[in-house]
Amino acid sequence: MGREKPNKPRKPRGETPRIIDMPNVSVETKKNAVLSCITEGEGPAWRMTHMLMQQRYGEFTVEERDLLDLPAQTRTDALNELAFYATAQMPAQAPMGAQEAAARAAANCRQALARLAPLVEDLD
Repeated sequence: MGREKPNKPRKPRGETPRIIDMPNVSVETKKNAVLSCITEGEGPAWRMTHMLMQQRYGEFTVEERDLLDLPAQTRTDALNELAFYATAQMPAQAPMGAQEAAARAAANCRQALARLAPLVEDLD
């Protein structure tokens, strides 16, 4: 017979924490993560940013509704930045790829503002 050896304990498969709930992450970083998630969507730039942040802070999730859970002043700053990004224009002489990326980011910001504005009003 083979020797008896205990099985390795499995890692707990709990829920992945939201970045907003992580105490080791600064409020500014939380705001920037949410803004990046909104402006980039699920594109390659967001995936790279998310991967780099996970290396530093560990596994986490982030979504646009996390903006609502930021402190009041930080939430206001983030909404102002979203409004700015939603209206940003690229110069006509900018490369076509940059213009397309700016248009996509502006559209993402406008859509997020439309979804979040009524929810923010309920908080205030």
